[in-house]
Amino acid sequence: MLGAAPKSLAVFALSLPFALLVSRLYKPSDWLFALAALVNLIAFARTTFAWHRVVILGDVQGSESAYGSTGEARHLVLLAAITIAAAALGRATGDVPYILYVVMNAPTDAVFFGALIALLALLWVPVLYALAAYGLTLPRAALTGQYGFRDIRAAMPYKRWPLIVMLLALVGVAGLTYGSLYELKHYFTAAGLIQALLGTILCVLITFVVTTMYAVAYRDSVAASTR
Repeated sequence: MLGAAPKSLAVFALSLPFALLVSRLYKPSDWLFALAALVNLIAFARTTFAWHRVVILGDVQGSESAYGSTGEARHLVLLAAITIAAAALGRATGDVPYILYVVMNAPTDAVFFGALIALLALLWVPVLYALAAYGLTLPRAALTGQYGFRDIRAAMPYKRWPLIVMLLALVGVAGLTYGSLYELKHYFTAAGLIQALLGTILCVLITFVVTTMYAVAYRDSVAASTR
């Protein structure tokens, strides 16, 4: 499966650190990170498109021949929408601790962290549940060229909490990796470089697991519906 789109996978992994560092585009140099993020998104879409098709069809060559199809275009559009929305929420989440601390007027640590965890759960749990419930549209689009939002939620043949846990792990690791990369960008250290590399590798591995879970769930939902 990892060999389904090796070039796209390599580009995705190499450009991921730069994509995570996309800023608010204040300086001309920030546009380089935006360009890297665009390249990363396209490589991400091509990689997951191939992975979905290999898991479902078990045919690497068939996946390669499907590049440029309607399915790939629809998969790219949906994945881009999900990625951009999640990145925007993640960026906003980074400001939540500071805003909450100011609003609560410097509360005690116990009160602050309790409120912070509750607020983050309020923000992210519905999003992660929605991704677990409707994420099967990604492999469906890759395979059929159709989304099918109306019936895809009921098609999920497994419990959703393992997928929610993996999505939460991906969000958490991406956030920690961003922190390591941000510090490395301003203060280069060997320890910071190792942390950034490990974080990037973990992000890729967890993405692989999540993509596989989506594809297997969709494949088994189709098999169950045809019995």
